[in-house]
Amino acid sequence: MLQTRFLLPVALLGGTVLAIFGHNLQANQQGTAGHTGPYPDVIVGDIHELDENGTQNGQSAYSFGTTSCNIGTDILNWISFNNQHPVIGSNLYRLKDGRFEMLGMSWLKHGFLALTGSACNTCTGSGGNHLSPGCSDPYSAWLNGYQADLAARSEVNAYTGYFPYPPIIGGGTSGPLERRVIVDNVDVDPALNGGARYFVESQYITSDDSALLGHGYNNVSWREVSISGANPPYNMNFVGATQREESAIEAWKSVDPGVTIVEIPVPNDGSMYLGYKVTAAAGGGWDYDYTLYNRDSDRSARAIAVPVGAGTNLSAASFVDPEYHSGEPYVNTDWFSYDGLYPGTSQRVQAWVGGSFNANPDNNALRWGTSYTFHVHSDTAPVAAQLGVILFKPGGGSSLLFVPADVPQ
Repeated sequence: MLQTRFLLPVALLGGTVLAIFGHNLQANQQGTAGHTGPYPDVIVGDIHELDENGTQNGQSAYSFGTTSCNIGTDILNWISFNNQHPVIGSNLYRLKDGRFEMLGMSWLKHGFLALTGSACNTCTGSGGNHLSPGCSDPYSAWLNGYQADLAARSEVNAYTGYFPYPPIIGGGTSGPLERRVIVDNVDVDPALNGGARYFVESQYITSDDSALLGHGYNNVSWREVSISGANPPYNMNFVGATQREESAIEAWKSVDPGVTIVEIPVPNDGSMYLGYKVTAAAGGGWDYDYTLYNRDSDRSARAIAVPVGAGTNLSAASFVDPEYHSGEPYVNTDWFSYDGLYPGTSQRVQAWVGGSFNANPDNNALRWGTSYTFHVHSDTAPVAAQLGVILFKPGGGSSLLFVPADVPQ
């Protein structure tokens, strides 16, 4: 393993100088906090139904139905008109030419009035203000896409499950797109995306089944969809069954066993995941593809830095992120690419960096329920090393996380 240590440039970290490499990260086991007594445990038991909501100005909107299941041993709060209920969001991903990219995200549906279905287990309890153990509750694509009832993601702490109620960001909506899963038509046009595969991801966040309490790790599921048609909004249909208790980044590995996924536990916070693959390019050299996914970390990420050999020739560096929309306060400025030496060292890095929290708390950061994708081509083969992920928000513990990965050396 490459053992390299260097200092991050002051210009990149907004005045914070931290050592990145030479540290072995040990990923935690999911749900290590555990429970000593009865606990609720909500999962996305099924992603079902979908609505093609319309198209406008080169974009289209979609919404997806979800069925939640309480696989725990205690009731899950589902109380309307306060913050003691789940919020539900969905994302759309594309796998194309070996790159796994997030194309769009929805705002959040607020849960109300739990039912007593048996989609995952046999329901024997009651519903209403709670989802009983063994019971399930369905929300249609229409309900999850009903614009007036959708709230901003920016108001939710995914680690604790806390959010204010009523939502702070409000106002009316106009047109078919706002607050739903919005994607650029060129990213899903079948004529422009031959061979691409698409995946829907849905996630439930709630305070009595949060990452803080130890069972939030399984609140996400995914399902593959196909896209067809000649005109937007393009036709979408489900392919196969819902893959329960897995984030969509696992879809990349399920399709391509050559992908590696590493959990990145954030101290006193949720988890992120790095998915990566290195591919020998047909014209020579190697393509390096990294996708960083934030499942439920409130601190978020603002940069990723990859160590690179001094004589390595890099090209085609790129960055892909989904756009925040519909009145979310976050800046959509892309992270900038940096290829160079770090001050006071001979270590070269390829980094992608966003603005600091101190400069603007709404700067573009990798926030919960979101993935960013990074690509670079190199003329050198991969070696095992460690890359650095720099956190966005201040908080307890280090602002540097270390992730084992293959890098260009």
